[in-house]
Amino acid sequence: MSADRFFTALHRKFTNNLAHLNALDAAVGDGDHGSTMVRGLAKAVAADEGKRAKAFMRASGGASGTLFGLILIAIETYLDSAADLTSGLATACDRICDLGEVKVGDKSMIDALAPAVTAMKSGDLAAAISAARAGRDSTQPLVARRGRAQYVEQGGKGHIDPGAVSVVIFLETLGELD
Repeated sequence: MSADRFFTALHRKFTNNLAHLNALDAAVGDGDHGSTMVRGLAKAVAADEGKRAKAFMRASGGASGTLFGLILIAIETYLDSAADLTSGLATACDRICDLGEVKVGDKSMIDALAPAVTAMKSGDLAAAISAARAGRDSTQPLVARRGRAQYVEQGGKGHIDPGAVSVVIFLETLGELD
């Protein structure tokens, strides 16, 4: 599988889920998560081999562009050069936790990514996807301790974190093409 196929499929999925992702983000943030992801992925699809994740980061901008870009760099490196996916995702997870000063339970993308990385240590992508889905769903009753959601009423309690949804879409797309 090539990174080109992955980014093309990912762009299509985010385009199809644009309204849903924006609605999720409107409940806990500024309502542009889907639009931001689609903008970044459109540039990634048009970029040269090995430069797709960085094109995403530049086009999507902001802190979230950098944080999601770290995951995409790990996946792109795995697809283009057969680098170790588990190690790449673990490094991305550690960097996101460090840069975002976030941990599991803060109601963020890490609630999906961290359990996926743990499950990936067995080498089973399907188990990682399942763990990410459970992590995503676990964000619904949480009160945000980081990010914009912490400033909305009840810290977004009752709403799934859109960043966790995006992490699941990344991994599901990878699993479908693998």
